[in-house]
Amino acid sequence: MTTIRSATCVRCPPRWLLLRVETDDGEIGWGEAIGDLHEEVEKALIAIGERVEGSSIHDITRTIETQRKTRFWRDGPVLDTALSALEMALWDLKGKEFGAPIHNLLGGRVRERVRVYRNLWGRTPEEFADSAREAMSQSMTAVKVSPAGPTPNVVSRAALNDMVEVVRAVRDAIGPNMDLAVDLHGRLTPAASRRAVHALAPMDPFFIEEPCLPDGSASHIADLRALRTAQPIAIATGERLRSAHAFAQHLMPSPVVDIIQPDVSMVGGIRAAVEIGAMATAAQVSMAPHCPYGPVQFAASMQVAAASPAHLIQEFQSLGGAGSGGGAPGGGQNWAFDLVAMPFTIEGGHVDVPTAPGLGVEVLEERIEEHMDMWNPHPPTAWTHEDGGHAEW
Repeated sequence: MTTIRSATCVRCPPRWLLLRVETDDGEIGWGEAIGDLHEEVEKALIAIGERVEGSSIHDITRTIETQRKTRFWRDGPVLDTALSALEMALWDLKGKEFGAPIHNLLGGRVRERVRVYRNLWGRTPEEFADSAREAMSQSMTAVKVSPAGPTPNVVSRAALNDMVEVVRAVRDAIGPNMDLAVDLHGRLTPAASRRAVHALAPMDPFFIEEPCLPDGSASHIADLRALRTAQPIAIATGERLRSAHAFAQHLMPSPVVDIIQPDVSMVGGIRAAVEIGAMATAAQVSMAPHCPYGPVQFAASMQVAAASPAHLIQEFQSLGGAGSGGGAPGGGQNWAFDLVAMPFTIEGGHVDVPTAPGLGVEVLEERIEEHMDMWNPHPPTAWTHEDGGHAEW
């Protein structure tokens, strides 16, 4: 029986937290936590890493359940993301032991290629439009733009103008045949989101993400359901939901949204995301997982995409690069070095499903150390309204 020799937290520029799990026979598996709450998440990864030393790599569910349920306090984003990283690293090891990609151990693949999209970068409508043109030049067939700044609780037409102009500029740049998603990032209240969806409709959004801030309450679910049924644009949410139970509330007995967006680095890992996808399939809802961090998270998301019939499209931030920033206003990605030996590539808006064992990526650890001067976890973003009051970011 193969056991864990060590599980260590690895900082990776620009701000990613990886979990490196090594077995007693020298094999290495990788996981990735969320790239925020750095101080808290790093300490959690270190603590969990110490506790799982000597554990079997085979009993993945038992190991995760033990780490979650043998403490009085069981939940929260810090613990959830640390356990998600551990779970995907254990699946990486199991796949390598059996010489198979993880999706083969989850029932096999349901598709050969996965459609992908990425976010655009800009500060003005012109810069967002330029970033969209750059994406088109890279074979993308779908992009997402986040046009909302600090938005009043009850919004006027004038307050909506800036976001409308951004989306219109991007639509004009890419034409009618490329899919354009809009991420409102929970920056709007339900009242403001109703007006925003109506104002953005002429640009034919592929979907609108987080039109209002998710708080998990019955009133939030009622607001989303009403927004979904009142107009034809697909509504997406889920990147801040952390459990299968929370997704069940959004899917059963009738769907609240059209697209759910679990984050494999938050919901419990690969198997949890596949199980959430199964619920989505039953509810006739699509799945488009959240993936704004590094290529280890993307590799794990690709295993979910390969095994999940509900999967619609996959967000990515990095297909293999690291360091530096990640995106320049008006442009595309700007990574300083390759983190994985063979970065994923896009052809016709799709990425091929990995066929190598485990996650299907080889992390170049030596490159991380070479570029640690680029480690720069940014402080939390703090927005205010014109009157100085707090604004949602």
